[in-house]
Amino acid sequence: MARRIAAGEHVTSLDDRILVAIDPPVLLAGTGMRGQLAERMQQLLAEVKKSEGRIVLVFEEIHALFGADGGDEGISELKAALASGQVRCIGTSSPKEYRRVIESDGALARRFSVVEVEEPGDDEALAIMENVIPLFEGHHHARYAKEALAASLRWSVRYLPGRALPDKSISVLDLAGARSRRRKLAEVGPEQVAEVVAELAGVPVERLLETDSERMLRFEALLAQRIVGHTDALARIAAVLRRNASGFRTRRPIGSFLLLGPTGVGKTETAKAIAELLFHSENAMTRLDLSEYAEPHAVSRLVGAPPGYVGHEAGGFLTEAVRRRPYQVVLLDEIEKAHRDVLEAFLQVFDDGRLTDGRGRTVDFTNTVILLTSNIGADVARPRPSTRRIGFSPADAAARDDADRREATAYSDAIVAAARSALPPELYNRLDEVMAFAPLTRTDVAEVARRMLAALGAELERTRGIRLDASEDAIAALLDAGGFDPEMGARPMRRTIARLVEAPIAEMLLRQEVRRGDIATVDVEDGAIIVDAVTPS
Repeated sequence: MARRIAAGEHVTSLDDRILVAIDPPVLLAGTGMRGQLAERMQQLLAEVKKSEGRIVLVFEEIHALFGADGGDEGISELKAALASGQVRCIGTSSPKEYRRVIESDGALARRFSVVEVEEPGDDEALAIMENVIPLFEGHHHARYAKEALAASLRWSVRYLPGRALPDKSISVLDLAGARSRRRKLAEVGPEQVAEVVAELAGVPVERLLETDSERMLRFEALLAQRIVGHTDALARIAAVLRRNASGFRTRRPIGSFLLLGPTGVGKTETAKAIAELLFHSENAMTRLDLSEYAEPHAVSRLVGAPPGYVGHEAGGFLTEAVRRRPYQVVLLDEIEKAHRDVLEAFLQVFDDGRLTDGRGRTVDFTNTVILLTSNIGADVARPRPSTRRIGFSPADAAARDDADRREATAYSDAIVAAARSALPPELYNRLDEVMAFAPLTRTDVAEVARRMLAALGAELERTRGIRLDASEDAIAALLDAGGFDPEMGARPMRRTIARLVEAPIAEMLLRQEVRRGDIATVDVEDGAIIVDAVTPS
């Protein structure tokens, strides 16, 4: 406005006005003694009156004058001058502070006309950025590619929801320019912008630059490297995640899934695998055990206590975690044990991708993957293990396979039906996919044992320089020694390996019976698992 007045551009009614910026903190500084603020205000108003209406005062954060810092002293002088029309001023404030300080005072609110400054649209924000870029190019001594501006706008809108345009896009470009200058780059491109957004939002750079398209196409195969069985469920999860990765945006989370099934079948492990594959870290996950939210008042732990209650300033456990890291997996464990009021708090999360915390702030969930796990239907009759015998004809084997598939399908349908009747229909209807994880077979648990032993061997070789060699007979013996329980899934195998493999190796290490370069062997002798050390010749 000051520039247009000086240039005489479309401001004929303001062509003789002078805008004077007044900083409220400077005006209030050093006015601790009574009467000092009133004296300053009188001097200020006297100067304005001398100009005979030409001076327009501009107050940044005007609410500071009328709030607790300003007090009543001297402010009444300004109120009277505003009411009489002797002083013209422009003030800036946020909607929240305006409602708290100015709107609550009816006499003061009547003295102002409210002008809402809306967030600019994408085209307007891009034009603003193009006007600012020459200043950055001169400061950072680097040229900005047009693709960098478009990328900054697109990524900041999607991955930095807590801030407004054009501020967030311009801040990203400024930081990208600073990095390019430090690295002595002549041009700021999308790669530099992606690095900044990735750090601010916790998003993998590969996801921003879309260099992980091949990985997303193989997502179910990558999940299967960690999750044994459940091929159909993993494919359905991958399909939903690919839809979002390809650019189909909605106001809902990236994906919301309900995983059903008995304990130990891989529901929680699936959440960890998604966090690692999609966000490149298992730590990109917030896990809530909803058995701790069995009371209706537990909602305040999720979103924060309401005003006036203890802990109001701390915020909620869930809302604060997502606000700090918007791009992550949210795992809600054992949802059947949560109170209905707690479950209904998630309705707006699944539908609109947002949740309002106890402090009135809207937290964005559109960049999260939400997984719910439950043991609902665990008492449903489980499919019987296959009883094929050697010598069956191919036709008999095919018939038995078809029977197994039908029985597994009936089991999954029964679990899903149990969950549908147990959960609130408005919650169930908002989920992207509801999937049942069938109990693990003996073959599945044997594969789990191989992967556990491979992970143990990799850790031994990395930390101690010792290789681990486990035979197939040893894996079968581990299954027979308590590692396989149709009711308990894969967890008994972890305990069995810890007791029969890890514990003997630990004793051998303490006795120095196995050293760097040796091979720790796991085999079976006379029906017992034997762990021994071999030194290669």
